This record gives sequence, structure tokens and C-alpha cells, in this order.
Amino acid sequence: MNVNSMKCVLLIWSVLHSFISVAQEQKKLYYENGSLKAIGIEKNGTKSGIWKFYYPCGVLSSEEIYNENQLDGMVTYFDDHGNLIAHEQWTRGIQEDSSTYYYANGQQEKKGIFKDGVYEGLWLFFYENGNLKREGYYENGLPDGMWKFYNDQGTLIQEGYFDNGLEEGEWKFYDNEGNLEFYGRFSQGEKTGDWFMINKKGKVKPYKY
Repeated sequence: MNVNSMKCVLLIWSVLHSFISVAQEQKKLYYENGSLKAIGIEKNGTKSGIWKFYYPCGVLSSEEIYNENQLDGMVTYFDDHGNLIAHEQWTRGIQEDSSTYYYANGQQEKKGIFKDGVYEGLWLFFYENGNLKREGYYENGLPDGMWKFYNDQGTLIQEGYFDNGLEEGEWKFYDNEGNLEFYGRFSQGEKTGDWFMINKKGKVKPYKY
């Protein structure tokens, strides 16, 4: 390569480097008190790649991945003590796929799937002690299908079906020892028909709701 060719290559590289530097730069945002609020990369004026956000006290509040100013990838959230509180998946600005949320003690609070930004499929909810609190299915963001509820010791206390967010069909209710107390049917979220209770001797009696 002759000297003129080399100069040409260096000139092109310099121009490209200057263009990239202008198009992509590190951006910092600040609170009114001067503390760092966020830091990340901007490409052509839009957020891109990993961004970190901070509470006014300086503790990291979230790590977020952007693509053309939209959340696109894993997002992780923390409380103001630095404890993990959530993992979420985003695709082009819409929450999708699996997400998990946590109590401050690190125990899972709930987990499940998002579809088009709303709950979908099986979701599990937990007490702070780790025991299952309730479990059930969602469709288009509404409870739909079999649901079960538990006390904080893990004993089943309630079960039944939802249809488009409303109780439907037979529901059963149990005491804290798991013994059936009463049962009956729902129609579009309202109690209907005959309901029955089970007394301490195990006899079935009409239950007036």
C-alpha cells in the first residue's frame, strides 16, 4: 500500500470514528441534588444496550436493556437496600415470557409468564416463609381455570374454577386443618343454588349464604 492509499484509509477511519462517537455516546442523568440517576448508552438520541438506574441515595434500583428506546431483554429491579425484587423479560417494549418477583428476604413472592404484557398460563404465589399461597391459571390477564389457595402452613383452604375472571362452578372451602367446611356453586361470580356446610360431626347441613 502506497503512502497516498494509507492516508486515504486513515482519513476514512477518522471520519467513521467521529461519526460513531457522535452517534453513540455514554449518557448520564442526575437528580436535582446532583446524585447520579442513570447511566447508559445512547445511539442517535435513543437508549441502547444496558442502562443502570439509581435511587437518590445512590443504591442501584434497576438494570435495564434497551433497543431504540424500548425495553428489550432482561430487566432486574432492586429495592433501596439493594435487595433483588424482580426479574422480568421484555421484547420491544412489551413484557413477555417468564418473570419472577421476590420479597426483601430473597424468598420468591410470585412467578409466571407474561404474554403481550399480561399474565398468562400458570402463576404461583408464595408467602414470605416460602410456602405456596395460591396457584392458578390466567388467560388474557384474567384468572381462568382451576385455582387453589393455601394458608401460611401450606394447608389447602379453598379451591374452585374461574371463568374469564369470575368464580364459576363448584367451590370448596376448608378450615386451617384441611377439613371441608362448606361448598357450593358459583355462576358468573355470584353464589347460586344450594350450599352446604359440614359440622364437626361430619354431617352435611344446608348453608345459608
